Amino acid sequence: MMLFNQEENDTLCVKCGKCRSVCPVFDEVREEGASPRGKTALVQALSGHMLAPSRRTKKFLSECLLCTACTEVCPNGVHTDLLILAAREQLSACAGQRFTETVLTKVVFANTAASFKLGSAVEAVAGEKLDSGSGVFYRLPADYIVPEIRGKKFSESKKNTYARRTATGFFLGCLIDFINHETAEDAIALLLASGKTPFIPAQQACCGLPALSMGDTKTAARQARAVISLFETADTVVTACGSCGSMLKHYYALLFDSPGDREKVRTFAEKVKDITEVIDPDVIRPDIAGQAADGTRSVTYHDPCHLKRGMGVSRGPRQLLEQAGYDLREMENPDRCCGLGGAFHIKHRALSLAITRKKTDDIRSTGAATVATGCPGCMANIASMVIREHSRVNVVHTVNLLAAGLKKQVRG
Repeated sequence: MMLFNQEENDTLCVKCGKCRSVCPVFDEVREEGASPRGKTALVQALSGHMLAPSRRTKKFLSECLLCTACTEVCPNGVHTDLLILAAREQLSACAGQRFTETVLTKVVFANTAASFKLGSAVEAVAGEKLDSGSGVFYRLPADYIVPEIRGKKFSESKKNTYARRTATGFFLGCLIDFINHETAEDAIALLLASGKTPFIPAQQACCGLPALSMGDTKTAARQARAVISLFETADTVVTACGSCGSMLKHYYALLFDSPGDREKVRTFAEKVKDITEVIDPDVIRPDIAGQAADGTRSVTYHDPCHLKRGMGVSRGPRQLLEQAGYDLREMENPDRCCGLGGAFHIKHRALSLAITRKKTDDIRSTGAATVATGCPGCMANIASMVIREHSRVNVVHTVNLLAAGLKKQVRG
């Protein structure tokens, strides 16, 4: 059960409506029930037993990206994301999980190795291969555009190279482990150049965020215990995924109630750092900087919701990109959610695509050749829309650009 003072947050909301100005879902739907204020009222009705748990109520509360933009602007600091997560847990227990949620939490992210292997086979059999500047993608039935899934986990392929426990643990997350192997290689290169040899356990699996976001706190807690146990001896746990990093650093604390567990989680959370927080700036030099795909160095940066508002990492990646010699061009709303939201883009696809289109419009308006970001989920989502729109913008992870200089130095 989530440890969170729901009643206190319920009463903090004074209905000022400031949250509506930053909510990407409300911006599309334009109905009060879609706003953070409306959802807070719904949670209040549930917790006050004025509204019975139902599938309909659950649907309304599923229409949230958990981007926390509303919390950032709230004068009273209402944690709408935590209110919604607590309500989703209650609704899952009372009204049950939908089929899609059960498949995702009990099958896909409970056994990632088998699930991603099956996904790779589906791409090969039913997918249309699409080459883009952002990597290989496949168009699947129902017009889903997804990145290429590798046949083997990155952590498994490196089990004989980085299996020794060191002070620096590297938690890959599902997308980097099964899809973005180049990002993993570039992150390792930057860590090694910074004097940090990473420990990459092959047993690592899902961080638990998908289960938590769908109300399955038991599965999330079990996955959290596994991650904490794997990296218990590390002094630092590095992530290159804002969503995974925020889960490890903040949301794990909601899942345990015993004093011993809570102390263990607190100690673990203090170790968690984004990759850009541990790179030695001295290894990033403009005279060895790489270039964007079109030969220029024009780059715009997308702030992942969980990286900026969850982990407090925003200026650091920009400073490193500028130090590397890239021409950083800010978009108008760099921290506006890209519309992914985990399972949100599956359950509310049309809404998700509409939000993503606003993000790619913002990106194109900068004239930058490349958009960099610190979350592989954002990368895949933005790149899929770029492909749909036949745009020439390349979508990369921040470390891909930072490590380009290291590769150039080695070749030189």
